[in-house]
Amino acid sequence: MYFFNSVTTALMLLSIFITISSSTKQHSLLKKRAVVSGCTLTPEIEEGPYYYNGSLVRQNLTELQNGIPFTLIVYVIDTDNCSAIINAAVDLWYCNAAGVYSHFETSTVSTTTYLRGIQITNSNGQVVFNGIYPGYYSGRATHIHVKVRFGGTQTSDSSIYYWGGHTSHTGQIFFNDSYTALVQAVTPYSSNTATRTLNSVDRVYTQQDGVNSLVQLSYVNQEQGISAGLIGTVTVKVDSTVSDSTSTNTTASTNVSTTVTTTTKSKSSTLTCITMLQILVLLYLLSFFDLIEL
Repeated sequence: MYFFNSVTTALMLLSIFITISSSTKQHSLLKKRAVVSGCTLTPEIEEGPYYYNGSLVRQNLTELQNGIPFTLIVYVIDTDNCSAIINAAVDLWYCNAAGVYSHFETSTVSTTTYLRGIQITNSNGQVVFNGIYPGYYSGRATHIHVKVRFGGTQTSDSSIYYWGGHTSHTGQIFFNDSYTALVQAVTPYSSNTATRTLNSVDRVYTQQDGVNSLVQLSYVNQEQGISAGLIGTVTVKVDSTVSDSTSTNTTASTNVSTTVTTTTKSKSSTLTCITMLQILVLLYLLSFFDLIEL
């Protein structure tokens, strides 16, 4: 009877301990969220079917592609402390004015590399890419694909490539439809006969929080307008503490299914430590009450 009472009391105390611990943890999390309210994660967006892991480390992605000159400035921010992330690899790829991706012009994979490239963030968490304003293809609004990668290595033969490491963010960058309309009215974009899809009806934009991945656009020369080119700025906010974790989400698109890769925090070790601590507390309490009854 004494032992039963000891166990019951110990379990009650352990329950109180767990409740207090959970409450403290939630309070701490809320405080952290309040501190980094301006550094919430940039939404994960599907990779799409045209990724090719083998991009050159370079600033100019244009090669021989014709189009409106476009400079994209990307800032990578750590949501853990709202600071710039140094040495993050920002990987971009997008279609040309005709809506075609390099490496995937036909059913037979090619070796072309236009409008693909990687840059490594500087001390300000910044990279700069030079290219052309992206085109579009049937069923999708104008966009650029992006990955943020860490821990890879640069290998050099005749060109420099970035290999390995892990991906902390996969997303897409979207464009204001009013700018895109102006671009599509001039050559070579005007030769694209596909029906243009607006952001408001784009499946990815509307269903995967694309509004939080809009690039801020401005003219290179206000007086010359579109013809002189555009500059875009976007901030990508990632969690630098994540480790790779792959989940598959097959999404129907035009004649293609895509696999979405996302990253989540690895919490197993933390949960194990908490469980062990709870067991130790229980054993201690059991021993304590048994000694009293003795």
